[in-house]
Amino acid sequence: MIEYVFGLAVRALLTDEDGKILIIKRSTDSKTNSGKWELPGGKVDQGESFDQALIREVFEETNLKITLDHVIGVCEQNLPLIRAVHIIMSGKIVEGELNLSREHEGYAWVFFENLIDYELADWLNDFIMNQNSASECSKDANEDKTSTKDALKPWLIPIKTSMDKMLGKK
Repeated sequence: MIEYVFGLAVRALLTDEDGKILIIKRSTDSKTNSGKWELPGGKVDQGESFDQALIREVFEETNLKITLDHVIGVCEQNLPLIRAVHIIMSGKIVEGELNLSREHEGYAWVFFENLIDYELADWLNDFIMNQNSASECSKDANEDKTSTKDALKPWLIPIKTSMDKMLGKK
């Protein structure tokens, strides 16, 4: 059995005024998830708090300054010898113009329900699918099982709450 070393990664779910989520595409020469879409963020350096790491990583990758709201979820990614634990937090852009670093080659603002149209990083795809599976178990028999919004309610509710806070809605 292979023993994994756990590493901590942090990701930001940032939304625009229309409720679209920022995703960024990793460069094709990246060591992990090359050419795939993900949320901004990255590794936590030794001695660094995870919230400060996320603020730093988002700035390095996008040139955007952000504030953080709350944790939306956690997921794992198995890499050779490393198991990355991704903490996903909602945040708000407070300053800056989007300008990607060399680590990424594209960005898009997409509605949550359209994320499945993109080739997502494995950890993000797994996170979305796990949310979908968990909600399927709790559905009533008479609910429409094809509704993406209903299927992803456990994840959508904190996102909606966070977006409402960011947009000043009650």
